[in-house]
Amino acid sequence: MMDGSLRFPPPLSDAQGQNHYLLLDGVVLQPLERWLYEQIDAPIYEPLYLGTPLQECRSVSPCLVKLARNDPLWERFITHGAQQGWGWALSSPASFDDLLQHLRWLLFVEHPHEGTQILCFSQPAVMQGLLEAELHPGRSSLMGAMEQVWIPVNAHGNVTWYSITNERADHAQRHERFRLQQAHLEAFSSLSWQRFSRELSEHLDTFFSDGLLLREHSTSLAAADSVIQLTKSLGFTGRRAHFLIANILGVHGKRALDKQAMPDIATLLTQPDGCAPMERLLAASAAAEKATWNRAFPSSEADL
Repeated sequence: MMDGSLRFPPPLSDAQGQNHYLLLDGVVLQPLERWLYEQIDAPIYEPLYLGTPLQECRSVSPCLVKLARNDPLWERFITHGAQQGWGWALSSPASFDDLLQHLRWLLFVEHPHEGTQILCFSQPAVMQGLLEAELHPGRSSLMGAMEQVWIPVNAHGNVTWYSITNERADHAQRHERFRLQQAHLEAFSSLSWQRFSRELSEHLDTFFSDGLLLREHSTSLAAADSVIQLTKSLGFTGRRAHFLIANILGVHGKRALDKQAMPDIATLLTQPDGCAPMERLLAASAAAEKATWNRAFPSSEADL
């Protein structure tokens, strides 16, 4: 099977001597172990954190779940779990214990600057980012005892599957920790921005659903991406700065950057004046709130 993007993983009936598994995320499906027994009568599974330095966090541990030939959990994962970020699928000819050993090996990795780090690779986007950062994903030690992986990729509700086949001749378990390279760090940085963009889009949907910014973009996610790009281009940094820009533009749209339409706000946002950037941004935010108030109550300014 060629690596790349698939519409669906192959059915379990095409196992061809392979065992099929799900690696489910313990945070998304918390409490995962109880959830498994609610889905099937006798699940075959084990929490990855068991027997590791993380075992006290068992309640949020990812679980490796072995699938039976006609396992109903597979269909539920394909139809619902892929879109909701339950985890990802894999196949392996190795024993359950050997596969567990490999996955537990991946729990702790070496960061080039920060030492040992915990890797939350049960999250589909994290595992995809790891593999895509490898020069030859199919030959990477990340594959270990896994023969095939199928990772759901949810792009605004449209799910495809990122698939990699193990090309390694030697599946022996490594003992030294996996070392993250610059390409992995860049992948994680991109993933962090994607998550933050989703958070900003939810903020815009919640508080500015009728605002100008959302009218100027096709989706709230596109609006959030524009906020991130604009915040950077204006020279503002930090989480608070992004939300302040989102609040200003959420109401006033790009008019807030037009010195003819809204000079008080636009000047503060676009022209450094010797003040600290956050000081200017807070002043712009106050000016935007005043403009909103004056628009809602046009006579109030004259009455003061």
